[in-house]
Amino acid sequence: MASIPVANIYYLLCYAWNEFAPLQIARHAEEEFRDTLHLFSRQLIIGLRSLHRRGLETGYVPLEESTSAPRGRILMAPSIRTMTMQPAKLYCSFDQMSANIQSNQILKATVTRLLTLQELESPVRRDLRHANSLLRDVHDIELNARVFHAVRLHQNNLLYSFLLTICRFLYECMEAQDRPGQYRFREVDRDEKRMRRVFEKFVLNFFARRQKTFRVKSERMNWFATAGEGSNLDFLPAMSTDASLRSINRTIIVECKYTKTLFQSRFGAEKLRSTHLYQLSAYLHNLEHNGGADRVAEGILLYPTAGRSLDQSYRIHGHLVRVSTLDLNQPWKGIEDQMLALIRSQPDKISL
Repeated sequence: MASIPVANIYYLLCYAWNEFAPLQIARHAEEEFRDTLHLFSRQLIIGLRSLHRRGLETGYVPLEESTSAPRGRILMAPSIRTMTMQPAKLYCSFDQMSANIQSNQILKATVTRLLTLQELESPVRRDLRHANSLLRDVHDIELNARVFHAVRLHQNNLLYSFLLTICRFLYECMEAQDRPGQYRFREVDRDEKRMRRVFEKFVLNFFARRQKTFRVKSERMNWFATAGEGSNLDFLPAMSTDASLRSINRTIIVECKYTKTLFQSRFGAEKLRSTHLYQLSAYLHNLEHNGGADRVAEGILLYPTAGRSLDQSYRIHGHLVRVSTLDLNQPWKGIEDQMLALIRSQPDKISL
């Protein structure tokens, strides 16, 4: 697939995360950036400046120290050892309000890791060093997937939430090199497996956010089947839709296929990919026993492209099936309009 504009990758990611930048940093996404590394680095810099102006989030941090003014809990064994050299002091454990909390540690560790990247432009590197200095009282930690799962934020803290989402994205895109402490950034659109997940989440969350006609969810279907004697239904493969859209009168199943090639070749002729059609047809056929709108559910096979256009409509075993491409190389407004047009009333040409 041809290169996708950086701004479009940004919006795809925001929908996939189901999270959008607060106003103080959202406007910077409209600037021109060479890649997502520089876009998110800039947003991280602006966000850290904003946090510093209003004050970093703080929390109670457990501390232990030798003190002549006891507070908190006295630790007897360390205190006995301490009194042999400092008779007037006890060793105490207590909680103290501090900015040295996990969310700030993740921010600092991300900035520190970014500064190891050779591909960063000098102005961004300079601003990242300054942003790092704003976190001088925060301890260094080693980033791993566990710390992102463990962090806890206060409700309604949108700026922290989005910045930590950026941190996790940057962490997942940085590959360790042979030398310790050295990393290389890999753009998300070069990872087909990851972009497949991003595209599926984008489609699901876009429809959930941008229209009010349908209820939207990804659903796991049960096979309309019974097991023969000695057979186990658990052996049947799972059926999970990328997006199921339901209203009183319509059911639409959207299957997303992030692939470099739209067609398969048969005897030198281009044909739609049979496995994709079979999968969608199985979903639609399995819904028929539900009755109502599910009995005549519609299906959409959606392929992302960067330049090529395809829009084919069929009626297959009583179900309307549409095979369409979404051009990710057009302005974002065009992508939004094309997405919403997909779920409007189907055109007359397939009302057979």
